[in-house]
Amino acid sequence: MTQDNSHKTTPEAKGPTKKEREAACILCGKCVSVCPVFLATKQEELTPKAKQRTIASLKENTQKLNVTDCNKLAEMCISCGKCAQTCPQGLNFPKQLANMRAAHSGWRQWVWNRWVNQGTVLWPMLSTLSKAAPDSKGKNETTRFVQSIQAMQSPTDIPPYIAIAKYDQELAKGQRVLLFAGCTANRVQKSWKKKSESILKNLGYQLLPAKNLTCCGLTLEHAGVPDAAHKSRMQNLRAWRTAERPLLVTFCATCYLGLAEYAHDESLDWAEGEQKAWTNALRPLSSLWGNSLFTVDTPSHLLIRYHQPCHWHGKDADYAWLKEVLYEEISAPDSASCCGMGGIAQLGNRNLTRTVASRCWDNLLQKPLKKDDSIPCYSKPQGNCLCDLYDEEDEETLELCDEVESTYLVITGCSGCTLQLRGTAPTHNGEKIKVGHWLDILAP
Repeated sequence: MTQDNSHKTTPEAKGPTKKEREAACILCGKCVSVCPVFLATKQEELTPKAKQRTIASLKENTQKLNVTDCNKLAEMCISCGKCAQTCPQGLNFPKQLANMRAAHSGWRQWVWNRWVNQGTVLWPMLSTLSKAAPDSKGKNETTRFVQSIQAMQSPTDIPPYIAIAKYDQELAKGQRVLLFAGCTANRVQKSWKKKSESILKNLGYQLLPAKNLTCCGLTLEHAGVPDAAHKSRMQNLRAWRTAERPLLVTFCATCYLGLAEYAHDESLDWAEGEQKAWTNALRPLSSLWGNSLFTVDTPSHLLIRYHQPCHWHGKDADYAWLKEVLYEEISAPDSASCCGMGGIAQLGNRNLTRTVASRCWDNLLQKPLKKDDSIPCYSKPQGNCLCDLYDEEDEETLELCDEVESTYLVITGCSGCTLQLRGTAPTHNGEKIKVGHWLDILAP
């Protein structure tokens, strides 16, 4: 099945503009150092700069350009956007691929559009049915599909380690707010939405009905379904206008990026000054705490690792807040790694998304420097193991300390990252590592 996207101007449909020529790839290689596909595969032909050269070659020789070539090229990118953030020429390779997908759309675009826009019933149904599926550890496509669907289930084994002792209502001052929960929270992770609504009300915000909000449109844009993306954006913009332009709050990094990009979309029917108002209204939920007070109760053997979503582009409000609250109880890898979600790449190149996810897990499971390799079995007030009182060569003492094993918990601030990491989580000490959104460890 194909879609008509003929009204869209694509990079290969005409010669490069002056702006495009001035912003041509200069092969500096900065994108190579951040591209998760290259870092996971070590294949230089999969770097953004190499794929930029491929696109340039196809433009120069249009008879070589066909649907197969475009699909193969598009399947080698997971749309994290890191290359665009580091490119000195301002090139945005994921956006170029989105245009290419739109010009050569096929069954993947048709399926992804319906998966996103018609998943209100399908997602919860699949999540419920997956509870009956046995836990499988194979690597075939069927097993991996089941694991991905099982990841939609709400976790029941992650305790709330953070409680709110006192809400600071000074920041809110009764402001009106629309909560943009996103597709995942609206359909299968409803506890996130419920907790967020409770938080906003307790902080003193006036919560408005958000029933007319829909998908942010970012995953549809990346997938090469621009018409559907535009429709979603217009619906959300009109819902915001109808609510008289209140604050727009979200707890998902991808939703935040998708909404932030509205202000740069001139195809939306903006009124004068409205783009700036939209940008000023958009807030991450974790930035609204003010001087609220929290209590933390985490077991000593727990290692909380934070996955930094690519779509925060290095400005992660969630991790900044969590670090203030949890301090040394939480840590992140030295360098942020992509989870490999990739949106439509789940249909086109699931093996690549798994390869990228594997590298992400390797980084997450590195023990942080500030957590001891051997957790004390008993402790003095200053935190030294009582076993230090005994001879260092005492074998029984060593065995006593080694019996206490570290347990990993991975949390993040993106709906897509949460599902991808849950669906690819490895085992540690015989148990599958738990993965959750930061809202999962919070008791409002």
